[in-house]
Amino acid sequence: MRRHLNMSIGPALLGLIACSPPTDHVAETAADRVFLNGQVYTVDENRSWAEAIAIKEGKIVYVGDNAGASRRIGDTTQVTDLRRQMMLPGFHDSHIHIMIGVMADQECSLLRLETPEDVAERLKECTSLAGLGGDGWILGGGWGEWLWPDANPQKGLLDLLFPDRPVYLESSFGHAAWVNSKAMETVGLDAGTESPPAGVIERDAETGEPSGTLRDAAMLLVKNKLPPMTLQQRTDRVRAGMALAHSVGITAVIEPGLDGELIRPIVALADAGELDMRVRASLSPINWQPGVFDESVFEFLDEREQWRRENLDVDSVKIYMDGVIEYGTSPLLEPYADEHYGSGDFFYTQDEVDRYMRRFDAMGLQVHVHAIGDAAIRRALDGFGAMREANGMSDNRHQIVHLQLIHEDDRPRFGELDIAAVFQPLWAYPDPAALELDVPMLGRERTWQMYPIASVQKAGGRIVGGSDYFVTDLNPLHAIEVAVTRQDPYTNDGPVLNEDERVDLRTMIDAYTINGAYQMGLEHEQGSIEVGKRADLIVLDRNLFELSASEINEAKVTMTVFDGRTVYE
Repeated sequence: MRRHLNMSIGPALLGLIACSPPTDHVAETAADRVFLNGQVYTVDENRSWAEAIAIKEGKIVYVGDNAGASRRIGDTTQVTDLRRQMMLPGFHDSHIHIMIGVMADQECSLLRLETPEDVAERLKECTSLAGLGGDGWILGGGWGEWLWPDANPQKGLLDLLFPDRPVYLESSFGHAAWVNSKAMETVGLDAGTESPPAGVIERDAETGEPSGTLRDAAMLLVKNKLPPMTLQQRTDRVRAGMALAHSVGITAVIEPGLDGELIRPIVALADAGELDMRVRASLSPINWQPGVFDESVFEFLDEREQWRRENLDVDSVKIYMDGVIEYGTSPLLEPYADEHYGSGDFFYTQDEVDRYMRRFDAMGLQVHVHAIGDAAIRRALDGFGAMREANGMSDNRHQIVHLQLIHEDDRPRFGELDIAAVFQPLWAYPDPAALELDVPMLGRERTWQMYPIASVQKAGGRIVGGSDYFVTDLNPLHAIEVAVTRQDPYTNDGPVLNEDERVDLRTMIDAYTINGAYQMGLEHEQGSIEVGKRADLIVLDRNLFELSASEINEAKVTMTVFDGRTVYE
């Protein structure tokens, strides 16, 4: 929601204004906006505090006390009394699918449903949806993998509810799709269809027929044949995504896995002057879908300048090292505890990884790596090592995301190789996925070593925050609280996932502000509240440093400012 702010001015603020210099003196230095009476955590080099700021033409022109800011108030200055609320730089989410991941009204959302029965009830409601294309495809997703044995829902329920309409529903992790018989019939998928490289078609143990779950690259067997969305539909999604991001204080994102089609609505909004978000597009010719690309990726990336716009940077490429631990598709250095699974499959050989990384780096690209299992993370780090040896220390701000299981020998390598560690901190507590899927797959000891944020930080790594929305909640305050407590942020109860991996609040604010700006190459323009930087700001209803750790996510964003303009209140 967008509104213009019109807050009342209290007596104290009137007094400050009364003491300000005459109007003719102020005219030369008058700000467009002034914020007074705040608790402003600047995230500058000294992590200093202020109580007021002034903004002119979208940039910060003053940071300090009320008296100094009041001298910037002119006849047309918009003055806001923060009433001791906390102000921070706008949050950065360095791995998020907000530009393509917001579901439309005509999609079947299964997000945040807690039982299979809840899913069934929601699916019944979705039978009334109009669907997409001539066949009335039912699209959507968000189902929790932990709700079914082996994270493997069957087609039977979908066949019962949708006997004559094809259904394609992606999982909450984004690495699996649940489809019905009609969908498979429509695209020609049957018992004779082989699983593609880097993909799995789950099958009935007795008949060999596809059971209804497709993993990683196998999802493309159906997804590539879905009816296309219009540019207007995609543009509406981007608008909805920006509004959702603004509501939780996010003003800058790295959006991974955008191909030439998925980036079009973002470009369209930028051309219309409506892109109220700093975006780094991490490009991929296979879009955000897990899978493997070939040599044509270089030709695709050579064409990236056509998409560059104000607020839209295209100097990043996404590459997958593996699938996910919960499906047994992520390579591990030690075997899975569940003997049903092997060691997992790499998406690329080490030679391929080394070659891709050297060439991407030489092209001036940030390499944005999906790596979850400890063997895949090691392969990525080895690739970065080969890249550094060949190319030297570039300034392309490479990063590895997810980082679920990192071997202790590899934790110092993030600092040594200058590779950012982009964690999804909200996953770093014993949630249902960890207890129902990871413990059986890894055993309790390895599960309790997941997401070693503190260890990587202590070893010299740069900690950066991301949500991986729509896979999980995008509110940075939930994730920040988990990183500090390693406990369920919604109940503030239950087990702790390795208390030795807790980090402090300052670390996590850095992760979502200045460190995120650094990863976008924008640390001199945003990420902290300093004179000369863009006025991308958020206001919280309480000071995070005055709360207990378990109260962090109870704070609310009351305002989001982008380029000096209120985009959410």
